[in-house]
Amino acid sequence: MKEILTKLMLTGLFSVMTLQVYAQNLITTDDGWTAINLTVTDELVIPAYQRMESQSLELIEAMDSFCEDINEQNLTLLKSSYTESMSSWQAIQHIQFGPITYFNWNYRMQYWPDERGTGGRQLDALITAGEIEILASENFARQSVGIQGLPALERLLYNEDALSEFQNNDYLCQLSRTIARNINEISAGVRQRWTDEYRDVVADPVADGFYEDAEDLSIDFLKALQEAIAKIRDLKLAPVLGESFARARIREAESWRSEQSLANIKINLPNLEQLFAAYVTAFHDEDVAAVLLAFNDLNVQLSSLPDALAIALSDEAQYEQILDLHTGVEALHEALETALKNTDLYLGFNSLDGD
Repeated sequence: MKEILTKLMLTGLFSVMTLQVYAQNLITTDDGWTAINLTVTDELVIPAYQRMESQSLELIEAMDSFCEDINEQNLTLLKSSYTESMSSWQAIQHIQFGPITYFNWNYRMQYWPDERGTGGRQLDALITAGEIEILASENFARQSVGIQGLPALERLLYNEDALSEFQNNDYLCQLSRTIARNINEISAGVRQRWTDEYRDVVADPVADGFYEDAEDLSIDFLKALQEAIAKIRDLKLAPVLGESFARARIREAESWRSEQSLANIKINLPNLEQLFAAYVTAFHDEDVAAVLLAFNDLNVQLSSLPDALAIALSDEAQYEQILDLHTGVEALHEALETALKNTDLYLGFNSLDGD
């Protein structure tokens, strides 16, 4: 087992943390679970939210610069800042419990998938109406989640005629600035709640009655890992692939307008790897090896693919590569499912799997 981990670490795919954690004894005590939960919180979760908050401030600055001088160069810089903000969210998107669920922050940050195009219609209606009072921070936070976050801003910035539309409609800048501020307020709120409140829950999960014990909290982290892999398989890839190459549907992809659909997955997987690495002592050796090798296979596959799914689906040969990628994610999910079933951990209901 250690030989496998060493080989993977030497390829640069796994951190030293993987080996250090594995070298510890199997988790048998509440203190053991708490130690790992705190490591995940302090080294993975809180730093990711700090980066998200920092990047959201840069997004506001780029938005302001663009609106002060609306030109092609500033739009390009703004788009770059937008993709960095989306990337910072993708690094922590898998954590769908705790503060991110307060005040609908998770849906307000990213309402996706929007299967019926509700957000787009609501955004169009808002622009047509041009209502200024809605843009006040206290009012905007109570509006539909479809107009508040990253997908709404992507729709505005990556419209084919975005530059001329911004030049000819002052309301677009007012709205976009409001969305950027809203993204920052959410980012700051989640980071503050984790550092000032939820970390205390992680340190002593029983005190406030959030969890029965530290293992119960660990299950939330592991469920986040399991459901994130299922989300990549079932929401980020399967709908796009359709039934055949001829029926591929690029507009079903996450971040298709900004051409970052595969870039998102390239960010998701290393962060999911790190989360799994923190908990390897919960699993049997052979199951750990299977999960790590599945991650390794996906990393190899992704390294040869572009960031944009539209490019990757441009011909049948590349379509087959995305099919293989989907198969690889399925293999990873199955390996993790097997690993979990061979433990005493019960993750409960998984809405994506329907079981």
